[in-house]
Amino acid sequence: MDLKLKLGYEKIIGVLEENKLLVEYKLKNRDGEINYISYNSKDVKPGTLFFCKGGLTAVFKEEYLTEAVSKGTVCYVSEKKFDADNNADYFIVNDIRKSISILAPLYYDYPYKNFCLTGITGTKGKTTVSFFMKNICDEYTGSLTGFTSTNQIYTGKRNEPGKLSTPEPCDLQKYFHEAVESGIDYFTMEVSSQAYKTERVYGVDFDYGMFLNIAEDHISPMEHEDFDDYLNCKLKFIKNCSNVVINSETDCLDRVLRAAENADNIILYGSESNRYNCDYYSVDIKTVGDLIYFYAKSDKYNYFEQFAIKMQGLFNVENALAAIAMAKTMGIDDESIRRGLIKTEVPGRMTIFENGGITVIVDYAHNFLSFEKLYEVLKTKYGGRRIISVGGTPGGRHLRRRRDFADIVGGSSDYVYLTADDPYFEDVTDICEDIASTIIDTPYEIIVDRKTAVTKAISTAKHGDVVVLLAKGAEIYQKIGSNLVPYDSDLVIAQNVLNALSENIPAMI
Repeated sequence: MDLKLKLGYEKIIGVLEENKLLVEYKLKNRDGEINYISYNSKDVKPGTLFFCKGGLTAVFKEEYLTEAVSKGTVCYVSEKKFDADNNADYFIVNDIRKSISILAPLYYDYPYKNFCLTGITGTKGKTTVSFFMKNICDEYTGSLTGFTSTNQIYTGKRNEPGKLSTPEPCDLQKYFHEAVESGIDYFTMEVSSQAYKTERVYGVDFDYGMFLNIAEDHISPMEHEDFDDYLNCKLKFIKNCSNVVINSETDCLDRVLRAAENADNIILYGSESNRYNCDYYSVDIKTVGDLIYFYAKSDKYNYFEQFAIKMQGLFNVENALAAIAMAKTMGIDDESIRRGLIKTEVPGRMTIFENGGITVIVDYAHNFLSFEKLYEVLKTKYGGRRIISVGGTPGGRHLRRRRDFADIVGGSSDYVYLTADDPYFEDVTDICEDIASTIIDTPYEIIVDRKTAVTKAISTAKHGDVVVLLAKGAEIYQKIGSNLVPYDSDLVIAQNVLNALSENIPAMI
């Protein structure tokens, strides 16, 4: 606990009243202070202000507050009073999520104002572009820069796997604070539509923002009620960015541009075929060995520079160009951009293993756009070889994903293993059977346990086969019910099975 961080009750009252959030409060001592904030009853220290958050589809359970009080909570913030006599002070508010997003940066003294903050949103490509940008900023500054993504969190004080594309506000502001304490000047983060749906970044101003693309996804009772709600949440992000880089070929471009109309700078990027509508576009794309070379060109800025990436798939040229356009807008030199791009490798994004004539590809593809791009690459690179796909779709999420999986993955594969992919509160077998009901002609097998499915797909593959592991990438957990259940990750399982095969050790199925 950082003892320098304290927040007085009077300041909390003032901020909540200013934002018209405060309904009532009970304080034994209005001059009191809190010295930690949390929404997790497992993460409580003496003197904690505790947020009774709950979930989008779940009511906050009072036993969490009881546990928090027993560990040192002195005050809680909630949308309701609780019957239990826990002797804690309280603030009752009319919007708990917005209250968290206002009080968390207040507690940490608005740390994001002390560095250059870049946010990236899109249906596809957020993580890859975020890694490109982080590595470019690392090269530019000559040191590691701040980062939060689906895959990783880096603050100078922590380097650990990510769990959400955009962290909850208490966590996010803590990461920002750690970055400031570590002397970090640049911070890159993914910004999901859910981050605005759940007010995780309410009130945060971004120096730079990027809009990659939009497609129908994340439409479900647990996410967005319709496409318009999904898009509007992403547009809220753009409205909070001082400088904006936009894919000129994204769907709904006119609405994205309107959302960005108050930005200081609007930069468009795209392909050569759309060059007259772009500030930056890519030309002369070619693959040489394991590298993809291309030129980034700007007629407007008289710019023409060659770059290279290790990331496989021509769609990653588009992701790299987005990073280049952003870096140039930030004033970063070409050599730093070049070094940052070439060093970028994202765990679980087009990670390819070759062993004994078998190719295994681990990729995070999980929706229509990413399925489409991935299987276009597979058709070009591995045409004529047998494609075996392993994956499923999350529970409680947009049902269209199941049709997309059946249509694109099923239609592009020679064999499919249907298995668990973050089932949440649904039965894995039910999800798999729902997908299977619309797979046409392609043979499939349902194996509920994902590790078993991955192991069987690889260990029974024949010489020349391409095994594609979808959606989980380097993630080390499965979301089952409300829990994060440890999982070895597709990357680790694939490597272990291939190593066992090369040593003639029978794989454990």
